[in-house]
Amino acid sequence: MSVAKPALSTRAIKPGAGARALYLGSRERKRVTCTDEALVVTNQRAQTMRYPVARVARVVSSADVVDWSGAALALCMRAGIGITWLDAKGEAVGTLYPQQRQTTSFATALELMLERADGPERYQNWLRARRMDVLMRWGREHADTITPQQWESTKREWVYARRFTCHLGAGLRALCLAYVGAQLAGCGVAPVLWGLTTLGTSLDEDLCQLLWAEMNLTSGTLADKAEADAAITTLFERWSSVNASALTLHLASLHRMAMKEMHT
Repeated sequence: MSVAKPALSTRAIKPGAGARALYLGSRERKRVTCTDEALVVTNQRAQTMRYPVARVARVVSSADVVDWSGAALALCMRAGIGITWLDAKGEAVGTLYPQQRQTTSFATALELMLERADGPERYQNWLRARRMDVLMRWGREHADTITPQQWESTKREWVYARRFTCHLGAGLRALCLAYVGAQLAGCGVAPVLWGLTTLGTSLDEDLCQLLWAEMNLTSGTLADKAEADAAITTLFERWSSVNASALTLHLASLHRMAMKEMHT
């Protein structure tokens, strides 16, 4: 009897059209091994059947009489095939699911989201929520000095009207925009996104505005006293280095939303 060769290939093999469930039951003991592209099932009489994984959608296996090799389990996981084990009473003992690989890029997910009829509206809702997140962080960091009146006033102006008091020099906004652009390039995302309409979504400007507001809210009147360009630039560089996670949080939130919209 020939022994099936373990699967050594690491390339993904996906079930093809017409793939069906594979049932490995009965009271006869079986052994499941594999080749590079097929499951190999051998019974006690040394009879062997090969099942190409491209033709297998899922596997239902007896937990009592079917023995699996590690290579065969790994082949199913690479091929995206889930396995469910049943006991003698037909009850599920457990299921092994393959890890879902991220195949859609951040940029593609954003484009697909904005192409939906409600995509631009959902994006604006996300943007408003991120402005609220900026306000909440500012509130936590300055809880001892912010009055309820100041909080409500800033909330109305920044979260809903998109206005805030500028303390940093206007020239530094270009540095902020450049910083955002560099981060977007690193993610492979264009600064302007296009949906079904001819009006583009200026993602870089929106993200810049989030950071710019947070910088100004955090620096407060301290920045008003910095007159020299070098001093103001130093404030910007220090803030961006210490708070580098701020932009990462916005991008991660946007990525999650875009991926979620793809699957709803």
